[in-house]
Amino acid sequence: MDDLICVLALKKIKGFKNIHILFLLKAFKNPCDIFDAPKSEFLKAGIKNEQIEILRNARIVRTAFFEAINEIEEASKNGIKIITYNSPLYPSNLNFVRNKPVILYYKGVLKENLKFAVAVIGQRNPPDYSLSLAQGLTEQLCSSGFSVISGLAAGIDTIAHKTALKSRCYTIAYVGSGLLAPAYPSENNNLYQEIILHDGAIVSELPLHSKVSAKSLIARDRLQSGSSLGTFAISSGIGGGTMKTCDFSLKQKRPVFVPVYAGGLMGSPDNSGLKLLLGQNGVIGLKLDKNGAFDLAEVMDELRIVYNGIYEEKSNTGGSLLIQPELFG
Repeated sequence: MDDLICVLALKKIKGFKNIHILFLLKAFKNPCDIFDAPKSEFLKAGIKNEQIEILRNARIVRTAFFEAINEIEEASKNGIKIITYNSPLYPSNLNFVRNKPVILYYKGVLKENLKFAVAVIGQRNPPDYSLSLAQGLTEQLCSSGFSVISGLAAGIDTIAHKTALKSRCYTIAYVGSGLLAPAYPSENNNLYQEIILHDGAIVSELPLHSKVSAKSLIARDRLQSGSSLGTFAISSGIGGGTMKTCDFSLKQKRPVFVPVYAGGLMGSPDNSGLKLLLGQNGVIGLKLDKNGAFDLAEVMDELRIVYNGIYEEKSNTGGSLLIQPELFG
């Protein structure tokens, strides 16, 4: 039986959280073996009796497979693809995050083995100078060979995606709803379609018809940071999704880059969250030059450290860590 169907069936079992499924998939190399395993194998793997009873309940399992197959068929009819975390199309950096999604749904194109990606995020109603900085930064990142990840929200996210598209740069938008639910926010319907049209990707971990919620948007934030080598927070008050994403980024041991605005602007409510972040471990304050742009040299050094920490592979000859010359040479 197809691995995708078996993993998706696990997702359809009520009461099974993502973390439980990851534990099961670690214990059983073939996900389809889970449904045929004797009780002794579950006990040996450390599975709790309550979960064993669910997995051995024929009615529950049959219903889960029925729902999984139906969802795969519905996704296919609507141009939506579904992958597991074992797929080469699964964002590489996300594979090193605790409680990573076992399933991703997407429209558009996912790049195979995507590693060189950064998140560009910020508040929904930023000041003009932050919008200008987000645009210039995204152009710099694109010209340096990075893909751009964001969350399709109004404000900074929108500028990041639009600038990436204009720069012919690959971009992923993580959304907090299923891919057959209305796009959120509705004002970005056209941008949603443009990303797909220009071979970017709209990605969700949620079942097709799941509606957006505050909880799902927060869960989405961890995917933005987790798919990236680092997160650029361009503007943020003390509350909101930008601060949540930065918190996830730091927990995932990915650096957070924040602009150090001059002329008292760091004291503005629009930047109160950024000011709060400065000084924390893993947060790098970047001064702007006279043109209001970053010097990416320091950024490259930090991202190189993260990259080498994640992909620590020894070469056959020199034993040095593998890097991508055009980015980190």
